[in-house]
Amino acid sequence: NRYEWNEDKLSVWEQEGISKDSMRKYHVRYDPFSDRIVYPIRNIFGDIINVCGRTLDPDFKEKGLRKYTYFKPLGILDTIYGFSDNSEAILEQNEIILFEGAKSVMIADSWGVHNTGAILTSHLNPYQFNLLIQLGVHVVFALDAEVNIEEDANIMKLRPYVQLEWVRNRR
Repeated sequence: NRYEWNEDKLSVWEQEGISKDSMRKYHVRYDPFSDRIVYPIRNIFGDIINVCGRTLDPDFKEKGLRKYTYFKPLGILDTIYGFSDNSEAILEQNEIILFEGAKSVMIADSWGVHNTGAILTSHLNPYQFNLLIQLGVHVVFALDAEVNIEEDANIMKLRPYVQLEWVRNRR
């Protein structure tokens, strides 16, 4: 609640295909202190464990700023972004589509696709691996084009436990 709903600043993401409804669902806000669009990172139970921010400064590289940053040290990434918001749709469809980043989850939500989550990096870690085995649903990885899913040991280890597929962006 300390961050504001600023339609002017949030319009950047709206122009990238994230609807206002999806931004509200995922509690996207603006932090004027850091000039970042911010959103909570929740554990699988829905508790906020961190806040992530995406800079709006177009000169962030030249200034040595990070494009995305967590506001507190994250420690162990033992969650899947969006799971607590989308668990009903995931279980109903018996499938989870996993992206790298939170924005992809929000864009999919804007398109009406709600059985999604994000691993918040380019590889599956052991904690997320265990979550997916426990979940037991069909898993589809839709990671960025430069990621070779077949080289990710944890993703390949999933194969005996869940129905696993991936899509590859060829651009």
